Amino acid sequence: MSETTNLSPIPTPSPNSVEAALVRGDLSKLTEEQRLHYYRAVCESLGLNPLTRPFEYIVLNGRLTLYATRAATDQLRAIRGVSVEILSREERDGLYIVHARARDREGRVDEAIGAVPLVDARGQRLTGDALANAMMKAETKAKRRVTLSICGLGWLDETEVETIPNAQRVDAEAQQQPKQQTQQQVQQQAQQQPQQPAQLQSPLREQFAKAMSAHRNKLSAELLEEARRAYKENDEQAMKELLKKLEVSND
Repeated sequence: MSETTNLSPIPTPSPNSVEAALVRGDLSKLTEEQRLHYYRAVCESLGLNPLTRPFEYIVLNGRLTLYATRAATDQLRAIRGVSVEILSREERDGLYIVHARARDREGRVDEAIGAVPLVDARGQRLTGDALANAMMKAETKAKRRVTLSICGLGWLDETEVETIPNAQRVDAEAQQQPKQQTQQQVQQQAQQQPQQPAQLQSPLREQFAKAMSAHRNKLSAELLEEARRAYKENDEQAMKELLKKLEVSND
């Protein structure tokens, strides 16, 4: 697991913003500093190096969320001992389809396909370098999709993002670099913002929020709702039990 970087204190997110990140996967409700901590918490939970930018931001259906880059899948294969085998390559109905199988060090097996069209925007069949690139892209897509799948991660891969209509990529560096504020601006914000109740500063509550945010894609809808309720009501017993369940699921 990569060494984590010491992070400066950040404002405690409101219950609504945490709920948006946990349940709906919408990071737009968090501040830039909170998104930075969320990003690094996700990387830390998976053992990824955040400096290699394993994730990028995308606006999809009005939600700001993450998608996985090549750096993420390459590191995941090394960390989890995942090997990928190409089972078949075929052309069907104007598509080039690659079928891949992944196996991890525990012997678990998963499969996925990668498919790309073999025609251009004008409906003309691809030839030469364009055809070769499309075939390689299908293989890359299959390998990355099966890697994310066997690792239990529901993120989109970057080879899928470009095929989604109306999807808007967001500059990750702009999202990860908090804006510099003058001391006067910091003091003004502190005066304008109401004091958070003491319960929001609970170490357990902060640990719970980070853990649930990092592993949101692994949780069922029922557990997500239970997590939302426990956090909102500051139910320490429920939060402890959910953290134990998460530890067991990661073993």
